[in-house]
Amino acid sequence: MCWKLLNKERKPGRVPVGRITRPHGLKGELRVQPFLREADLLTRIPVFYLGPRDPVERLHPVRVRQAPGGRDFLFFFEEVETLEAAEALRGKTLYASLSDFPPPEEDEYYYFQLEGLEVRDEKGRVLGRVKGVMPVGPYDLLEVEDPKGRGFYLPMVEEVILRIDLSGGYILVRPLPGLIEAQISP
Repeated sequence: MCWKLLNKERKPGRVPVGRITRPHGLKGELRVQPFLREADLLTRIPVFYLGPRDPVERLHPVRVRQAPGGRDFLFFFEEVETLEAAEALRGKTLYASLSDFPPPEEDEYYYFQLEGLEVRDEKGRVLGRVKGVMPVGPYDLLEVEDPKGRGFYLPMVEEVILRIDLSGGYILVRPLPGLIEAQISP
């Protein structure tokens, strides 16, 4: 079993998909750093938003391409035609409607779906709640906060993560011996 995690934050109806880092060239093209593990999804999104809720400015991509030598993408938007207009968007977060994403397949989740889920061990003890997910190399880490407010990480591997139950609101885990204690001991 392998969990595929697709996105990292929760926003009602819209999810942040990237950050505009800077203009590229003189004609309004923008360099975007993707937040998505499956970054090529950016090329299929028909409209982007500059905020999680309306009213907010919409941006319609005319052309999207991968930037040379990296993970970033270069965007031309219908609404951005000058260097000055592009410069005004520097540092802004781009959001996309959740309905523009393909539905996750079995054992596939968007990051924001895991945030807030209760984390339980096999004996039914509550270990904490998921605060976030960190992509690190070949697997992701669940960032968990215990009931006392202390944080620890659990690797998203089948030896540790036994079940993800979105409808039940929990993740069942079998932590490796000493893994949690080593992270939260004083």
